[in-house]
Amino acid sequence: MITFDDFQPGHVFGTAPVTLDDELFGKWTALFPGDAACAPDMPEGMTAVLVMNAYMELIAPRPPGNVHAGQTFTLERLPKLGETVNTTITCASKELRKGRRWLNLETRSHDEAGNFLFSGAMRLIWAA
Repeated sequence: MITFDDFQPGHVFGTAPVTLDDELFGKWTALFPGDAACAPDMPEGMTAVLVMNAYMELIAPRPPGNVHAGQTFTLERLPKLGETVNTTITCASKELRKGRRWLNLETRSHDEAGNFLFSGAMRLIWAA
């Protein structure tokens, strides 16, 4: 299990690919039918889906009880259906404050050619 002590600022946890395929897009548009009109571009809201898929793959196993306290994104370009997005997750910082273990993770997503798509910041309270 990954604990708070395992997070070190600057540490890169790796890069995970997620393909924006018809199945993933279909699951999204089942929840948000109006976003089907965005095709062939990915709807902006799906940035969280791609990043969280990478997070779940790269930062595991996680202790139960973590709290996802916030997430923001900065967009350069949205990928199109069929593209694979490679997301790298890095520990930006961590702090112990009032007995809580706060983590800040940075995400950077690129297309298969290495072109920048979007970045993000994720804030968590780590349980262990």
